[in-house]
Amino acid sequence: MRKKLVLILCLGLIFMLVGCSSNRKADAEKQTLESGTRDISNPVQTTNGQSNADEKKETDLNATNSSQSTKISQSEQTVKDINDASQKTTKVNSKVKLYAGTYFDSGVYGENSKNDYCEVVISNITNTSFDFTVYQVKVDASNGKKDKKAIFLKNTAVFIEDGTKAAFYGKNYKLNFTFPNYHHAYPVVTDMEISGFKPLEGKDYVNNGIPGHEFG
Repeated sequence: MRKKLVLILCLGLIFMLVGCSSNRKADAEKQTLESGTRDISNPVQTTNGQSNADEKKETDLNATNSSQSTKISQSEQTVKDINDASQKTTKVNSKVKLYAGTYFDSGVYGENSKNDYCEVVISNITNTSFDFTVYQVKVDASNGKKDKKAIFLKNTAVFIEDGTKAAFYGKNYKLNFTFPNYHHAYPVVTDMEISGFKPLEGKDYVNNGIPGHEFG
């Protein structure tokens, strides 16, 4: 009887030891699995972080490119052309009397006067040519202050055909000048019309400060 009892106790102790060992092994495996899961998730987070950094760099690059594009666009508002040396022209003496000074859009006169218009400044007049520069003028209606900016830098036009017309032959633009006699001052040039540069087209440019030919 005692031998059976001892045997039963021994078997029970063995089962208990085996069970504890199994539990510890299961816990160890669970811990290893959890650790592996964390290790796997960390690279994903790192990848996401790298992705965010790349997106930020791309955004910054786009912003820089946009800024550069804006700067380029603003600089292109001013035309800087040069005479085309390959364009063969015959020098013709002028048959009109052009004056140095400012020829401005006649649209500044009247009830619906313009607050945004162009001026053409004439200089260095010779028998066969003259220099011109085009400006855009914006007037602040509240105080009358003018903001003046060059939109076509100084270049040289030559008189052509019968000497009553002129032209500028540039690399990128060809401008044609005619001198209508709207104020009955011929051969004195009080009026000027220009084609070939869109901001100037379809307008009459006048100089009302020529001695003996003033008008308002």
